[in-house]
Amino acid sequence: MRNKSFNLDSNFKMKRILFIISLVFSFSVAVNAQTEKENVFTSVPEVNGKVVFQQFIHTHQGLNEDQSYALLYKWGKDNYAGNPLLSGIRFIDKDKSLSVSSKVELLLPEDSQGVRQKMMMNYRFDATITNAGCLLVIRDVTYQDVKDKGRNFFPRLIAAEDMITDSSVNSDSDSKELKANLRKGTLFFLNEFYNDLKAALSVSN
Repeated sequence: MRNKSFNLDSNFKMKRILFIISLVFSFSVAVNAQTEKENVFTSVPEVNGKVVFQQFIHTHQGLNEDQSYALLYKWGKDNYAGNPLLSGIRFIDKDKSLSVSSKVELLLPEDSQGVRQKMMMNYRFDATITNAGCLLVIRDVTYQDVKDKGRNFFPRLIAAEDMITDSSVNSDSDSKELKANLRKGTLFFLNEFYNDLKAALSVSN
């Protein structure tokens, strides 16, 4: 009888351990699914001949508009206030929106010569809270070769329409590789930007 009781206890403990392991694994999979980054920007859209990226972000379901705007406000302050690359920032409390003009240095993918070129990207975005989420619009994208910085009082800016659209990339064989890499670098940054903002609006503080 004692051996039988021992075997029953051992089986019970083993099943309990396996159950706990399965719970931990399921939780791990769920967390990874929630934190997995999305590539929502995979092409370069044009609106009336202008490059405009738009995406809607669903905010945390338990938050109202004021709470979501508070998260957007904090995210804007944390990421842009005091940033030396910031050109302008405006919080519009009435519309629950944030408008920012800034720039970022892009390190492009390696080209056929093994060189990773740097380009400065200027951009403007508007993020507006609605009852269902946040509408993100990114526009006024221009580029400047980092090597040109400081050479001219008015640095040469090139519009996104002339650099990263399908027609622009395919029409210029001499700079096709640069333009293709610039498009890749731009889309990579925008997806990182989107995922960072989405994470900030999806978690209740």
